Amino acid sequence: MDRILYATYNLDDITFYRPQAERLQGGLELHMFSEPTLLSSNGQIDEAIAAYAAALKGYSGILGFHGAFYDMVSASLDPEVVALTLRRYRQGLEIASQLGGDYLVFHANYMGGWKLPNYQIGWHERQVAFWRPFAAEAAERGIYVLLENMWAPDPAILRDVIEEVDNPYMRACLDVAHATLYSELPISHWIEVLAPYLSLCHLNNTDGRLDNHAPLGEGIIDYSLVLAQLRALPAPPLLTLEMSDRDVVSASLPYLDLALAD
Repeated sequence: MDRILYATYNLDDITFYRPQAERLQGGLELHMFSEPTLLSSNGQIDEAIAAYAAALKGYSGILGFHGAFYDMVSASLDPEVVALTLRRYRQGLEIASQLGGDYLVFHANYMGGWKLPNYQIGWHERQVAFWRPFAAEAAERGIYVLLENMWAPDPAILRDVIEEVDNPYMRACLDVAHATLYSELPISHWIEVLAPYLSLCHLNNTDGRLDNHAPLGEGIIDYSLVLAQLRALPAPPLLTLEMSDRDVVSASLPYLDLALAD
């Protein structure tokens, strides 16, 4: 059976998806704590944490978080940009810890458009220097850090960082649509390369032009093939339905093996 998580973007989503997430032995992935306006307001963030703690009281499923990603560059050459990124990521770690989170997703933000001969080398070195101590902090709290592909053209870029960080709490999140949009390599190759570290996949479809979070059956990605390969892995990853529209989520459920679904 596929183990799915529902992406949630507000309190009402939690109320709506929680019963089925628990029934399916899956979970929820909270995206609201990635919003800059919320993270930059101490009063609002404290109120939000309290509200979500109340909504999650007694919750028994997997609980994931999508960390800050807008303008975050953990491999920046500017130390002040790195400092801000670290502060936002630590906020996410603290929030996840307070709410009993199991993992945090962060974008790798490899700038694939930079065709410079030394860019990947420097980026890799700075990423390892950033993530090694951060992964250690997360491990102390029992929270996994999942590095997600955004613009990276090759899965080896993420794999090599994870391998060198060398912490069991640092793993991978494959966003299937991102890989389809920003890489010329087939999804089968992405899965094969990331498989030893793959804990989570973000699922939605795309028309090939935009990251439009379409239903699994509507777009250029053949999810019958993708899901078959994921299910065949020795340790199949969790699957997040990363879609904000509930009708899109409902239209995607028939593609999944959910024996206990309504």
